[in-house]
Amino acid sequence: MSKSLVTGLVAVLLCASAHAIPRCELNGESVNPNNGHTTAGKSGVMRCTDEDGSVRRREQTLRDGRFVGPVVMVLADGERREYSVNDKGNRHGLARSFDSKGTLRKEENLDNGSHVGVQKQFAEAGYLQELHFADERRTVLTIGYLADGTLNELRCTPTSVVPQDREVCGHAGRVSEVTLYREAGKPSGTVSYLAGKMQRQSALDREGRVVRSEERKDGRLIRRTFYPATGKPRSETEFVESEANSRAGREGTAREWHESGQMTQETMWADGYEQRIQQWYLNGQPKQRVQVRRDGREQARTTERFWDNGQLAAVNVERNGRPLGWQKYFSEDGVLLREDEHGGERGLLQRRKHYNAHGGLEREERFLEDGSRIGP
Repeated sequence: MSKSLVTGLVAVLLCASAHAIPRCELNGESVNPNNGHTTAGKSGVMRCTDEDGSVRRREQTLRDGRFVGPVVMVLADGERREYSVNDKGNRHGLARSFDSKGTLRKEENLDNGSHVGVQKQFAEAGYLQELHFADERRTVLTIGYLADGTLNELRCTPTSVVPQDREVCGHAGRVSEVTLYREAGKPSGTVSYLAGKMQRQSALDREGRVVRSEERKDGRLIRRTFYPATGKPRSETEFVESEANSRAGREGTAREWHESGQMTQETMWADGYEQRIQQWYLNGQPKQRVQVRRDGREQARTTERFWDNGQLAAVNVERNGRPLGWQKYFSEDGVLLREDEHGGERGLLQRRKHYNAHGGLEREERFLEDGSRIGP
């Protein structure tokens, strides 16, 4: 590559770099925010412009050479941001964002970079679209609005934190009754609160049919889902309500149905564990029954499986997930056909008995730990 070509490329790169650096001034002097020597010990408002950058205009306060205080930024698309930073460089206090038309779109309250208190988002048309309240870095209240003032989202907190939540969250001493809308005139569901605690709610599809519901009743939390076409139940969970309402302390019943209306499964829970599971064929005959017993870390499980004519097909016993003792298998007529004996820590097959169609013993086999057979 010729020397003149190299020189030309360097000049182009230097020119591009020059355009990438914003032009900034502080108290009438040229400064570079990326060079601390030019701002050391100085105070005032630094003003920068960069016609080619993503930030077209920037105004930032310096105190003794440190960026602390109000900041104004105007982005290439016209968005304007106003906020303040603390001595740690984190956003602190009130922050606002405006779109290119000057409409307020976001208003936040921050404490050392974390959201605290009221947070607002506004639609392009200017109306309040979302209202949030943050407490200890967690959003505890959410109210979503449509243009006509109706709600499209509501999540409440046990204590009233803004005037807007008193009625809708049931902080006025009575249960609230709120209809939520996906768009004007088209409801998406209903929700009721008392003292910030959800009492019942439902979700509707676009045709107005209930597809999901939830309610609190006598200390139990009941959740249901439905088949939209028929309105018949699809699933239901009814659990004793715990403080965390988590799987760890689950106690109650879970049920599932086929669209025909036939129940297909029912599971009983206690102390966070499955205790009994029942399943059914679509013809109504039992399909499987499972009984679970726990003793500390030990778990014993007995499973009964059935043919679709209601006859017992198998009985299996497990301990900690491994087969234990005699496992029994039956014909569709209910005649015992085979028995397998498992034992040891690994639940290995040890013996097998074969029976004829009348239930008479035909032969017996013994097995070594590698699965090979030995004589009777």
